[in-house]
Amino acid sequence: MRNLFTQQATFRRLARSTRYFFFDFLYLLILAAYIVAGTPLVPFHGDESTQIFMSRDYAYQFLQGDLDRLRYSDPPISPQEQALRLLNGTVNKELIGLTWHLGGFTVDQINQQWDWGGSWDYNQTNNHAPGDALLKISRLPSALLLAAGVIVIFALGRALGGRPVAYLAAAYYAVCPPLLLDGRRAMMEGSLIAFSLLTVLAAVYLLRHRRWWSPILLGIAAGLALASKHTSAFTVIAVFGAGAVYAVIHWVAHKRARHVSPLQLWGLLVIAGLIALLTFYALNPAWWGDPVRRAGQVLDLRADLLAGQTAAFGGYPDSADALGGFFRQVFVAQPQYYEIPAWQSYIGDQIARYEASIYHGVSLGGSLIGGIVLLALLLIGFWALVRDRSVDSATRWLIGMWALAILAATLLLTPLEWQRYYLPAYPVVGLLASYGVVWLLRKVMGGRVQARL
Repeated sequence: MRNLFTQQATFRRLARSTRYFFFDFLYLLILAAYIVAGTPLVPFHGDESTQIFMSRDYAYQFLQGDLDRLRYSDPPISPQEQALRLLNGTVNKELIGLTWHLGGFTVDQINQQWDWGGSWDYNQTNNHAPGDALLKISRLPSALLLAAGVIVIFALGRALGGRPVAYLAAAYYAVCPPLLLDGRRAMMEGSLIAFSLLTVLAAVYLLRHRRWWSPILLGIAAGLALASKHTSAFTVIAVFGAGAVYAVIHWVAHKRARHVSPLQLWGLLVIAGLIALLTFYALNPAWWGDPVRRAGQVLDLRADLLAGQTAAFGGYPDSADALGGFFRQVFVAQPQYYEIPAWQSYIGDQIARYEASIYHGVSLGGSLIGGIVLLALLLIGFWALVRDRSVDSATRWLIGMWALAILAATLLLTPLEWQRYYLPAYPVVGLLASYGVVWLLRKVMGGRVQARL
């Protein structure tokens, strides 16, 4: 009889687990489908032309077998292409190339780089803009990776606060207008967000479980994040730094016991770091030969780019304005379709069509009051990270340090109010605000939220 009761209990747990898995899968499938479905409607941005132009590197490498075109050379074979290779990530452009190749396009059909010194009509009539078919197919890699990111943030939510946090965080991610807008475009943001989140998730598993495959996953994820867009370095540095410090904290908390020595975790992080660097290096032929010098050149080029943008469009005059821009873009978060006001007349009809659809998302901040509420929930989420002992210390520490690093970097290092530069902050806001909501509900309802989900 006792064995019968045990078998029945096991069967009930299995049935409940299967039911939860089915609902999780269906929920994530709906959110991912929503993200991808709105891709063709997104208003055009000139940087999409440049990314599609850069996808010629796919043809040079895989169709023509000409790696010399991709390596750094002085003098360069093409100064324009070489500068873009140093300034930009490689993941998105290579995936764009693969996509148009599978879609039946040839390299001769690829447009030129967008000319920001020319007019809209000049770019449209002189092959500096892609045709509709090429643009739509070139958006798929970024949109699909953005959709994959909803699975990763769901997993982070599960690790942090169970299914309630996972469901809320995934919903915020999937309807966040800035994420949808820039992540669906043929630009680097979809891969940046997806692989940055995967880096955080892999680090959580490394700290919690320390399996043999953990540093491999973390290294590949971090390498792909760096190869997606260089600004992912803030996530990578925060994750590896937090992991290294946690090893010491954990050791001290266990009274310096030999079995929790930080050396093991440091060793795993070193392995992961080497794999990350090798992954990045393999995906960046322009860095081959002298990566240290290339890193210095990239920093110089990016500094010049930001200085030029600030001079042309006006940066924040003081820290108060920077704080206001941070609040508007991160918490109010109304979509910014363009950075140059004249573009309203060029893509106004596209914006109207996109906003008339169901796919433009929902600004959960949306206003001054809504932004303040979202900020308050974020702060409550941080408070819960400190107070909630039901979550293991490794997860709380890593997610907390990553969140602080991303928010601080976007606040302190963003020179002008361009929404794209604030994009890494949105998953942080969604995750911690969701955690804050669930923590509050659990306090009010005595844990019944967790019990029911």
